[in-house]
Amino acid sequence: MFNNLSYMHRYMMGQLRRIYFMALPESKQDLKSSRIYYTTADSAAQTIAQLAGGTFLATLMSHSGISDANIGIITSLVSFAALTQLFLINYFKKMKKYKFLVTVTALQRILFAGLYFVPLLLVKDATKAFLIVIMYFLGQVFVQIGTPASQDWIASLVPSRLRGKYFSIKDSVAVFVVSSLMLICGMILDYFKKGNIFTGFIIIGIIIFILTVINVVGLSLMKEPKLSYVNDDGKEMHGRLAKRAKEQEVVEKGQSILSEIKEAIGDRKFRKAFTIQCLFTLAFYICAPFNSSYMINDLALPYTFIMLVSFIFNLYRIYIMPRLGRMADKHGMGKLLRFALFALGLNFLSVAFMMPFNAYPMYILSTFFGSTAWAFVGIGLFGLQLDFFRSDKRMIWLTLTSSVSGLFGFLVSVLGGSILDKLQKLDINLLGQKIYAQQILNLMGFLVILCAVIFIRLRIETEKIDTNRADGRVKI
Repeated sequence: MFNNLSYMHRYMMGQLRRIYFMALPESKQDLKSSRIYYTTADSAAQTIAQLAGGTFLATLMSHSGISDANIGIITSLVSFAALTQLFLINYFKKMKKYKFLVTVTALQRILFAGLYFVPLLLVKDATKAFLIVIMYFLGQVFVQIGTPASQDWIASLVPSRLRGKYFSIKDSVAVFVVSSLMLICGMILDYFKKGNIFTGFIIIGIIIFILTVINVVGLSLMKEPKLSYVNDDGKEMHGRLAKRAKEQEVVEKGQSILSEIKEAIGDRKFRKAFTIQCLFTLAFYICAPFNSSYMINDLALPYTFIMLVSFIFNLYRIYIMPRLGRMADKHGMGKLLRFALFALGLNFLSVAFMMPFNAYPMYILSTFFGSTAWAFVGIGLFGLQLDFFRSDKRMIWLTLTSSVSGLFGFLVSVLGGSILDKLQKLDINLLGQKIYAQQILNLMGFLVILCAVIFIRLRIETEKIDTNRADGRVKI
């Protein structure tokens, strides 16, 4: 019996080692398959992010007695959670492989499924709110820890000349999956809203659990073109050979966090990419976290209408994304990012003019601009960083950018929440029309976006790009 258990244990550990530490791509087909698996995994991850945020999370929190301002701040915990990456920089530098870390952290998305079962607990609203905040924050911490590693991983699987095309196609698939499931879940909440909304919460929780499984399986099937310890013939070593090589390895003293930050800031291209990331973060978090509750509570827009309009314009977004990706590969990430950010600014400006009497048409207009913007904003910001960051420092600089801008985003959302609270206590009227606090915040976001657009035109598009030819190649 003991021998059988020992054999099974060694067999299982061997399988885990093969899947997570020995999965090198051996052909171009392996690279292509890995990109497809990543598209599947990322589609599930993006759907989870939407179901554990936006109008769905706002509804969940509202039923747990959380105010509008606090809802905006809590949803911005995703940015504050990114700060944990900063304290793990030296640990990341020592890692030879990222696959196991990314998969384990992805598994923790199961916490988001648990959020939707909290309202079923027979406890006070204050306790429910506390549990929601803790589970949401812990889930975001794990997601943020795995984000830089997953970004570096997928970047190593895609040739630089095809980045725009691949990421736009990947996001097109993700948008279709996300919009379809969100439309279904919006209809579910609308159906159960009048009777027992807790049943709707249970269904959404189960959907998130299934998506988490898909996410983890997709990542597990991917290959990782990253070598650990190699012998004199350039072959990767495992087991006892790798252990012996690790013991003989001369461990260099890692740079401190401050030294890494100082080195990064000293690089001109890093400063430019980081600046545009911070301008985007300022514009987004000063207003966007508070828009969902504005649509639901102040404008009283039905969930089904919101999801139906979003679904229709997401089809439009899916249509234009591959075209924008190919244009970016041809004309440069900076130029396309400038136009995408301007469209995002128009989205904020549309919300700034959105009131109860014109909510339906203005929501449609704002969604059009938002869909146009998000067809490339995420791709453009990430692509710009891949273009501007040194390949040998890419993992560290992605971590620094994500964590520092994340902390900045959280502080901005706290400031936005404070401004929102103060403005809501005032009776602001213009030409006899009540002005809502969210309208003022969105106008502020629009003005910051204009600054970002000007910065890209003057400082980003004029920069020469050094192409990294190592990505997307078989290395064995």
